[in-house]
Amino acid sequence: MKLAIKVSLPTHIPMRYVFSVVSVLFALQMVEGTQMYTSLAYCAFIVVMTDAFNACGGLIYPSGSYIFFAGLLTLIVGGLAKTVLGEPLDSNLLNAQKSILVYLAGACSLWVAAKINVRIRRKKPLLASFQIHDRFMQASLGAALLGQFGAMIIPLAYVTTFNQVNNFLPLSVLLAVYGKTAETGGRRSFTVLAFVVWAWMLLYWGIFAFSKQGMFLPSVAWALGATIAGYWMTGKRLVFVVAFAITSSTFLTPISQIGRNYKDDPNAQEKALDMLSHPLRTREEYKASLADQMRVGANGYHWFNESYGLLDRLTMLPIDDALIHVTDQGHSATIVPIETYVLNMIPRYLVGSKETYHWGNLYAHEIGMLADEDSTTGISFSPFSDAYHCVQWWGVTLISVPIFLMMFLVCDSLTGSTKDTLWASLYILQFSHFAPEGMMNAPFAAMSINVFMIVVAAVLITYILPVLGSLLIPIRRTILPLTSVPVPRPAPVGPRTIEEKL
Repeated sequence: MKLAIKVSLPTHIPMRYVFSVVSVLFALQMVEGTQMYTSLAYCAFIVVMTDAFNACGGLIYPSGSYIFFAGLLTLIVGGLAKTVLGEPLDSNLLNAQKSILVYLAGACSLWVAAKINVRIRRKKPLLASFQIHDRFMQASLGAALLGQFGAMIIPLAYVTTFNQVNNFLPLSVLLAVYGKTAETGGRRSFTVLAFVVWAWMLLYWGIFAFSKQGMFLPSVAWALGATIAGYWMTGKRLVFVVAFAITSSTFLTPISQIGRNYKDDPNAQEKALDMLSHPLRTREEYKASLADQMRVGANGYHWFNESYGLLDRLTMLPIDDALIHVTDQGHSATIVPIETYVLNMIPRYLVGSKETYHWGNLYAHEIGMLADEDSTTGISFSPFSDAYHCVQWWGVTLISVPIFLMMFLVCDSLTGSTKDTLWASLYILQFSHFAPEGMMNAPFAAMSINVFMIVVAAVLITYILPVLGSLLIPIRRTILPLTSVPVPRPAPVGPRTIEEKL
């Protein structure tokens, strides 16, 4: 008999297991030479973030997904890897104890916001009436067509706004996979339509654009759609998924990192294909560039003693540590960045022209990560270091709490959980990338541009896109032959009554 497990998004992590794990981690870190207060702060961060995650209701809620990815991809994964590798947590950092304490303060802010939010958020989400129960393939095809060609048919004045909300291609993958998985009772998730859109995104949005997000987002959308629909995971499938993830991270990450130098090159696509055609050579070039950064030190902020490829990208602490250290040297940007995040919530066509600030790029200049003439490279920081850089401890405590609370309240009340609506999965897709590295701008974007994006997507997918997709994928209906005549059911056979016996 084939052993299979039905996968689902976690909704609760037992705290007794968490305390057991952090106890083992603390003991190992003490043996490896980590300072006690640094290790205690790391373990406390795990405990607080887990309890906040549980309070929200888990990964099925937008609030829970934000906490999950913000905790996992800022500190938890990196700290766990450091411990397994036998490296002290505070090695290769400017002030590990201070930086992790800033993270812990941010985690406490998330915890307070989560506890309040769960009491006041709507029980019935605002988008509960927008549901799609069938026609998933038609809706998926409509979303793919709109995502690819939508910018060509809308008025030029609204192209920028459309591009900001255009997540229809990953949504197309999610819809097709969800529909097939639900239709087959979790036995299969593969469809030709989902595979074609997935491959198109991987190639043109990812490899040709040298975008790490474009490379991995379609796979995340596939996994999310299958998981929400209740996919049955067998041993062979698990081996395939793990092997695919390792291979992708090994050979796609170098393309995204090296390709940054060719984004403005007129032959960028040819260079991308050349790197894709010679993965081993590209991998060696990537490792050599990382080794150079490790030797230079000024531009290569790192936490591990050696480079481990994608693992270096799964933790924000090294670059956050540099920003926190610069802040303590008197380079605070004050409250101005948060003010600009608030102004960015207002559509440009309502306020006319407004100045655009690339705070990540400016912060990178402050820590000496970019050359003076580089004003285009996008650098990301976590919300914790960004808040601290604005107004120090006030930023990660009193100012962050109402911001996180408003974000949780808006997102959860709009979509509910994935058990309530499919639209909650859109927030999960967004937060998988923006929660750890979207700075303090991510909460404001979640309450404005993302709300607009999700409402538009819900309306279009419920009423319009299935009709558009049905022009190419006919809707199958069971039609009785014209000559068929309904046959009455025979009366049920049972014991005879007393009158019949007499």
